[in-house]
Amino acid sequence: MGSKLLNENALILYMKDLKDGQIAEIIDTRYYTGTLIQRYKGECVSIGERAGLGFANIKLNTLAIRILENGELITIFNNR
Repeated sequence: MGSKLLNENALILYMKDLKDGQIAEIIDTRYYTGTLIQRYKGECVSIGERAGLGFANIKLNTLAIRILENGELITIFNNR
């Protein structure tokens, strides 16, 4: 699944900075750019990806992310 967020003016943080339940987009890696994630306890679950593509033990994870804001619109594509 691909996604395109329609608001690109947001604060850049690290994955380890996410709070439980927050949803974000990974922005700084060749392999995961554009992947939507949601923090669940000490892990991040990849939204719309197959099982096993999440991130465990994220307290040291420094991938750059952009937290989705309230009311933000997302265009989903390749959702098969």
